[in-house]
Amino acid sequence: MNQATFELQLRQTLEGKAENAVIQPTIQRDQQIQDLLRINSYGAQSTFDYNIKKHYEVLHVGNVDRLISRRKDLNEHEFKVVPSLEEVFGIIKTAHEAIGHGGGNKIIAEGKREWSNITQEVCYLGN
Repeated sequence: MNQATFELQLRQTLEGKAENAVIQPTIQRDQQIQDLLRINSYGAQSTFDYNIKKHYEVLHVGNVDRLISRRKDLNEHEFKVVPSLEEVFGIIKTAHEAIGHGGGNKIIAEGKREWSNITQEVCYLGN
């Protein structure tokens, strides 16, 4: 399966989910980063602000801000990056290759090592 077909299937799958689907297009994920930077500077001012701050944080790596799942302890060095919808195909493909083209459970485990929201449903798309 190619990336375009995968993304189409993923978008169709996410359409049936709640508005706050955990895998969002890059533009929405980047907006969350901007919202969190605003919240960190000026404080939370709405229910949305409190909810996003509860679940995510921004990690500045080089010249790039990445959205990560909130760590329980901010001194914790391990974190999971929240991928955009457009990044998921590459993540699953890389995980599949890293484990020697193994099965779905191994792909899920490999994908979850570094990335947040890589679900079983997403890993089995297109199979």
